[in-house]
Amino acid sequence: MKTRDRILLCTLELFNEHGESNVTTLDIANELDISPGNLYYHFKGKEALLDALVDDFLLSTRGLLLTDDSVDEVAPEDLWLLLHLLFEAIATHRFLFQDLSNLMSRYPPLRQQMQPWVNALRLRLEQVLQALHGSGHLHADTAERTRLLDALCQTCLFWLDYQRVCHPHDLDPASGVQQMLGLLQPWLDTEGQEWVQGLIARYG
Repeated sequence: MKTRDRILLCTLELFNEHGESNVTTLDIANELDISPGNLYYHFKGKEALLDALVDDFLLSTRGLLLTDDSVDEVAPEDLWLLLHLLFEAIATHRFLFQDLSNLMSRYPPLRQQMQPWVNALRLRLEQVLQALHGSGHLHADTAERTRLLDALCQTCLFWLDYQRVCHPHDLDPASGVQQMLGLLQPWLDTEGQEWVQGLIARYG
């Protein structure tokens, strides 16, 4: 593995385990048994490391959040795969979501990176709700769909923080997927509720 890649992997592990604010570039260099100068050759400080890790996260989720206006129906497997891969990416880069608002306040460029991602997330989930409503599976008017959309987006953004507070030993992405499906289930028709229950049970 190239030194640059080793540095990024080590930084991600340390950020995830200890929190970004508690890790220094010296900690990273010591963990890798390289000189601080060698690390600085590849990354000019901790902000550069953060930028690279955020870019990796955005790249890993970009395909998931692409919208398609021609989609008028959502298959159960497609919904499950979207949520599963999304929460896997969030768990892999969990340092980002442990205190996102605080992190953005300390690194202003991060807001410019993450705000478009949040907007894309909202548009993708809105498309899912519209497709379910258009196919007759989702029984919710416009205002109800907006509130449901807000709840789904909030769960994506803050699920990990909630888990760390209430269930610190259960950071399995499956619990995030189950929570999302559970929010959606009451608004679905009988058929929709049955296939969502089947998706939830998959993690049982």
